[in-house]
Parts: sequence; C-alpha cells; structure tokens
Amino acid sequence: MNKIVKITAALTAMIMLFSLQINVFAEEQVSSAADQPSSWASEGIKWSKVYGLATDDMQKNYTSSVTREELYSVCESVYEKVTGDQVVTADVKSPFSDTNSDAVLKACAAGILNGSGKFEPQKEATRLDMVTVIYNVIKAAQPDFDFNTSAELAFKDAKTIPEGSRDIVKYAVYKGILKGRSNDTLDLRSSCSRQELIVFAKNAYEFIIYEEGRDSKGAFWKVSDKDSSVYLLGSIHVADWSMYPLSKDILNAYDKADFLAVEANITNEQEVAMYMLQKALYKDDNTLYKNVPKEVYDRFVEAIKPYGIKPEFYNKFKPWYAALLVQNLQITENSLSGELGIDMFFLEKAAGQKDILEIEGAKFQVDLFDSFSNELQVEYLAGALAPDDEAQEEAMDTLDDMIMSWKTGDTQGLEKLVKSEEAETSAMKEFNEKLWNSRDTNMAEKVKGYLADPEGKTYFVVVGAGHMVGKTGIVAQLGGEYEIEQIK
Repeated sequence: MNKIVKITAALTAMIMLFSLQINVFAEEQVSSAADQPSSWASEGIKWSKVYGLATDDMQKNYTSSVTREELYSVCESVYEKVTGDQVVTADVKSPFSDTNSDAVLKACAAGILNGSGKFEPQKEATRLDMVTVIYNVIKAAQPDFDFNTSAELAFKDAKTIPEGSRDIVKYAVYKGILKGRSNDTLDLRSSCSRQELIVFAKNAYEFIIYEEGRDSKGAFWKVSDKDSSVYLLGSIHVADWSMYPLSKDILNAYDKADFLAVEANITNEQEVAMYMLQKALYKDDNTLYKNVPKEVYDRFVEAIKPYGIKPEFYNKFKPWYAALLVQNLQITENSLSGELGIDMFFLEKAAGQKDILEIEGAKFQVDLFDSFSNELQVEYLAGALAPDDEAQEEAMDTLDDMIMSWKTGDTQGLEKLVKSEEAETSAMKEFNEKLWNSRDTNMAEKVKGYLADPEGKTYFVVVGAGHMVGKTGIVAQLGGEYEIEQIK
C-alpha cells in the first residue's frame, strides 16, 4: 500500500484540506476588511502576496505614498523571487550617507541600485521611479532579454517623460507591465501608491516568468468533435506559489469557456465540513482504538499530539478521516495549500462570472471514503503515518515530483507517479476501483455529454490529474471517438 501513501496526499485527500483552509482564508479577509485596496488592485495584490513580493507591513494603507526605501524593498523581493537567489549583504557597504538599511544594501548587491551621497529613504517615490527601478530589476535578473522596442506611446502626457526614460517606459507599456492612470494618461510624475507598486511588481514578476517559459503548462488537453470543444485540465488539489502563473493557453481557454465543470464545488465550506463530520465520526460505542492495530493507533496519537485535539474527540474518528487529518497536517507543514489548489483557483475565478457544474459533488466524495472497507481504511491510515522521517520525506518528495511533472506538462511522468502498476492486494484492488477506475469512467461519460451539447457550448473541465492519465483515464477513454490535442 506504499503507493497509496504517495498519491492520495496529492490527488484524493484534499476535501478536508479545502474546508479547513477556506475557513482560515475567510477569517483573514474579514479581519482586514477595514483596510481593503481599490477594486482594480485587489486581484494583483492578492497574487503579489502569494508570490511573496511585499512584506506584511506593505499589505495595508494601500493608497498611501511609497517611500524610496519601500520601493527598493519590494523590487529587491522581485529580483530574489525570479532568480531564486538570496541576496547576501555581508560584504556590502552602503554608498549613501543617510541609510544603511537592508533593502538598500540588497539592492546595491543585486546591481539594481548605485550612486552616492544622500539616498533620502523617506522621500516619496514617483510612478516614474517605480518603472525605472523595476526595469533595472528585469535587466539585472535577465540581461539576455531583448530590451529593444519601436513602440510609440499614445498617452497625452508622453512628451513629459524625460528623454532618458522614454525607452524604459515604452518597454514597460509595450510588455503589458505598466498601465496608465487612465486610458490616455500615464501620470508618471505623481507619487506612487503602495497598491500601484504592489500590482506593478506582480505584473513584472509574471512577465519575467512568461518570458522565460517558466509558467505552468499543466496536464491540459483540448477534446473536439465536429461542432464542440471541451478543455480538460488535470488538477493538483494542493499547491504553492511556484505553480503560478498558469500558462496563457490555459487561461485563454478558461476565458473562452461557457461553463466550468469541477469534481465538487467546495466553496460552501461549512456545508461540506458539517457533512464530513457526520460521516467521519463513529455514532455508537465504536472507536478508532478498536478498529486499528495498537501500533498504528499510537503513531496517530503521537502525530496529532502537538495540535491539542482531545482524546475523547479523536478516538471517535473513523480511520479514513484520521488519515485525511494526518495528510492535511503534513501537507500544510510543507507549505502546500488547498487554498492555492488549481480547482480553487478556477472556482474563485468563476464565482459570479460563469456557471459552475459539479461532476460528483463533495457529498459523493465523502461517501466514497466512508465506503472503504475497514481493511483499506486501516492500511490507508498506516500508510499516511510515515513510520520515520525518511518515509515522510519520501512521500513529500513524490508529491514534489508530481508537482514538477504537472508544471512542465509531463503527463507520462505524472502517470507513472499516480497510477500504480504494483501487484494488487485486495485493499489495493478496492482502492484502484473506487478511487480511479469507476470515477474515471463516470467523468469520461460526463465529458461525452458536454461534447454532445446541442447548443455547442464550450466546457472547461478541472478534475484531479490522476483521472486524466493512464489506461482508464479520461483522455484514453475519449481517444477513439474524438480529436484530442495535448496543449503545453
């Protein structure tokens, strides 16, 4: 059952992870409601925070003006994120007489700041300062980029841009990094606000990632018949910031689609969590202790001890739920999040914008785990409880390999990691049949129904990547009837 340990953490155990983390996210949103950014900036600020481009101190007072020191702090973060290098300042001395701040030292070390005399760290930075420093970041991080552009600026105030800065501004506008204060005005002489800088930093970061081809390609296909198309995106249910941005092919396909179809619409997290608890706890005098070997029970108790869950509560867990809890804790400790999962990304994107279709539903998925035989539940829990650090590290390495395969569009590598070819025990046969085979077929039939839409609507389908690949996967089941193209 070792294979189960490796794959469920990424592809099947995330129902609970979603419900827990969505609650946390909702609380964070409410707590900061008194200091929200402008509507145009909210999405960019969210992703800048995901990428780690601005400190927590910058994530407030969004309309206040940015100081020069804050400008270089954010820009240096962009440099470190795109290069993957931690800037070292041990041997760097400030060339300025009025500051020795870490932000300035790092900017000097990275080659995005030079000069001497006074730096004036608390002076307000202008929008032109913002564009210039970010341009220097891009040149320092990626000197091989083509920085030539023959584009002309159509803004009314273009002539007010200093001669030495015009090519910099043209480049930023032409590459889609810089937008005007209005449709016809850049207003580069005015002060730069925090929200402008944070959004601009996010735009620059994503621009570099796209230019380098480091955007995530995903497990992504287009399926067509003579008059209809369905896009299939195999999801990873947990993710971190490095899995974004998604490829423009994926995002453009989503934009074109009329419907988003997912395994389960888990945006109503309270309903999902309540239903899960109804199914997850023994209602009679049965207990976890009575249903699993003592060695497994003791390992479970040891694993959850730091989290303060009382014995009278956790001893009522069914083994499958105890396994999900352990995996949730392990994944969270490894900086992965259901909140950043690919499903959640599109569910949030579609809210109020597109109709969302459920292929299975959260209750179906909870019932599926609850239908596991006791033998499978026990093996599942035993597998989730890695016996030592080496085994836990191996499981997390497998998850990392899955994520890397997904990011590069390596669906063959993904298949090898997900679909087991090991000799089947009775528990493994049950696992493969319930978690993969029957669900793969059901999902394939749903996609066929979408392709048969008499109105020829376009569907964007997001389900676990494991359901896309392998002999029983959706792609294989559709291959004989439809034209299929993998996009990467």
